[in-house]
Amino acid sequence: MRPALRGILALLMLLAAGFVHAQESEPVSDEVVRDREFGVSARHFGLERRVEMYQWRAKDGGFERVWSETPIDSSGYTQGHENPEFPMRGRRWTAEHVTLDDKPVDRSVIEQYGQWRLFRPNFSALPGNLAATFQPEGDGLGSAENPLDPQIGDLRIGWRELTLPPLKGRVSLERGTWFPIAGDPIGDDPPLPQLATQAVAMPLPTTTLLFAALHALMLMGLTAQVSRWRAKAQVGIGAGDCKELKRWVRVHGNFTEYVPMTLLLLALLEITGVGRQWIFTGGALLLLGRVLHAWGLGRHAGTSIGRFVGMVLTMVVLGSAAVAALWVTMR
Repeated sequence: MRPALRGILALLMLLAAGFVHAQESEPVSDEVVRDREFGVSARHFGLERRVEMYQWRAKDGGFERVWSETPIDSSGYTQGHENPEFPMRGRRWTAEHVTLDDKPVDRSVIEQYGQWRLFRPNFSALPGNLAATFQPEGDGLGSAENPLDPQIGDLRIGWRELTLPPLKGRVSLERGTWFPIAGDPIGDDPPLPQLATQAVAMPLPTTTLLFAALHALMLMGLTAQVSRWRAKAQVGIGAGDCKELKRWVRVHGNFTEYVPMTLLLLALLEITGVGRQWIFTGGALLLLGRVLHAWGLGRHAGTSIGRFVGMVLTMVVLGSAAVAALWVTMR
């Protein structure tokens, strides 16, 4: 048991280091900012819908067709060059409550350091009344039957989300609220990228990656423990009559049965925008449950507190992640 206990202690130390890393001056918000009309949710602190319509525009005594985010007045244009009414406009939503180390962040911090970045939403849940009009086009949606040959009145919609960098050294705590220390406000927003050509990197589930690494180290420790008892019992396949080997084979098997699916769900939830604090809590409870299960079952095959609590924690995380995944896909 001594090697196993040393491995468990090392894992707990790594977990503590990961917890400290996760708490380093990163702003958070429990709100999920949504464009409810299109079923689009931001992963961070704000969401902007940008709408362009293909319109006629006067130029050099003639007319040209352009994409524009604002209506172009065609009241004086010749017949056949009338622009239709703009059916919808762009909108912007921002989180009302942003905190840093459980203290509120003043609005001026968001205005000064916030950055709007293009992202591609998941359109699997596009409302039925819009699915008949729009289809995925590039990193957004379009209404053109042929995106390469748009017609006057066709729409093109894209979204941007508001992100905040780590705020350490950029804000100070005054009267219980974080205010900016220094920095230049963000300049004018960049133009809406071409939806059909702009590429956007998918956010990495770094919190889940941390716990995947910790669980991988634990799996290596369990594998070493099984190999150790195989060498002692001189059993190459199965468990023979060695009770200790049987227990550690079961600990190893139970780990591989539950951990991969749970981590996969946590990673997908993190990618879809579930708050990092929830992912971290799930990963920490899962790791704690696995350590307790290994400790309990590794000591004896009967019922034990460690084995029972370990499985309860594992099932709570797995079940919660499954319910959250269903909610994300159906919202």
